Amino acid sequence: MMQVLKSLKKPRSLRVFLSISLLISIVALGGFAAFALESLQIPFEVKEPLEILDYPPSFSLYPGETINFEITIQNHASITYFLELDFHLNDTDYQAKYVTFSDHNYSITPGTEKLSAWLTVSPMAPCVNLVVTVNRKEDTPVPSPPPSPSFNTSLTSSLQLLGGGARWASPEGKSALYINHKDHWEAHHLTDGVDWGPWFPEETMNKWRTNVAATLEQAGFEVIFTGEVPEDLSNYDLVVFEAMWAIEPKHAPLVRDYLSDGGGVVIWGGVPCHFAVYCKDRWPYRFGGTDLSSFQDWFGAQSFLNTYGNAKLVIENAFGTQLANNEVVYTGEGSEKAVTTLNEKAQVIALWESGSVFAFTHEYDEGRVYYQGEIHVGS
Repeated sequence: MMQVLKSLKKPRSLRVFLSISLLISIVALGGFAAFALESLQIPFEVKEPLEILDYPPSFSLYPGETINFEITIQNHASITYFLELDFHLNDTDYQAKYVTFSDHNYSITPGTEKLSAWLTVSPMAPCVNLVVTVNRKEDTPVPSPPPSPSFNTSLTSSLQLLGGGARWASPEGKSALYINHKDHWEAHHLTDGVDWGPWFPEETMNKWRTNVAATLEQAGFEVIFTGEVPEDLSNYDLVVFEAMWAIEPKHAPLVRDYLSDGGGVVIWGGVPCHFAVYCKDRWPYRFGGTDLSSFQDWFGAQSFLNTYGNAKLVIENAFGTQLANNEVVYTGEGSEKAVTTLNEKAQVIALWESGSVFAFTHEYDEGRVYYQGEIHVGS
């Protein structure tokens, strides 16, 4: 019996020994680690991404003259920045009376960019020697809006962009009210609208109607056609404003309320001018229609203008499309539609060569606005 008890105790004493050995090893290792680690200090720097490389050394011109000039900027970062140049004379009263500087939004892609600008002097300006100060106002890079459904590649680039903007404006929307030229023409061209316009060719309006509707459908919307602005927009997830002569200043508060309730809005072409002034022809600038400040709060831009050249994207895969950064999305043929002086929270999507804005997004309260200057529907 005693031999059995001894044999049972042997493994037990071994287990105690192993436990003690392990404990000693851990203590020793812990002591070693405490002496081995030392604190490190590593320099950390976030560098200024934009550097001005070249600019005019001076300006010298006579009253009544305009001068075009360039400022060269190097973007050392790997992302695109959006920038405004603010020009100020050291005599603000003189500037207010006699000197006008360009007011452009620029897209600064990685690498070297030459920014075109201009200034003009009033014919009544007295002789003076002053100093121009140039300030840079940078916008933080904003990631591309959320992806949209894939679009048929038979759609032109500008239509793909329009469809992506529509889906961004109403991410979960199903219904789209399309206030279009053709339906507006049919309702008015033989009655009170005989002297409006001149109206666009019927074939052109048909192409717009067909292609924009197809674009909206590919974006996942059920399209409802109309030529008028209804008194209540709340029945629709998205409202697309195309028929500019259907738009009047009285509709601006209606859109503001619609956006406040979470609605989505798409505006293209010269429509913004008609929210600003009452006009039934193509020249609202005669009545101050280029000043959009009365509804800038919800629209997102202060001024409308006509421009020239090509329009290029400034972000990669806008709205989840396959459109690439710097890709031409519209080729201008003459006097093209654009806006400038965007709100702080607006995001530029595409720019004209002149630096004015071809397309942008803006969020107001619970709603979203997408603007695009032109569309090309193909042959």
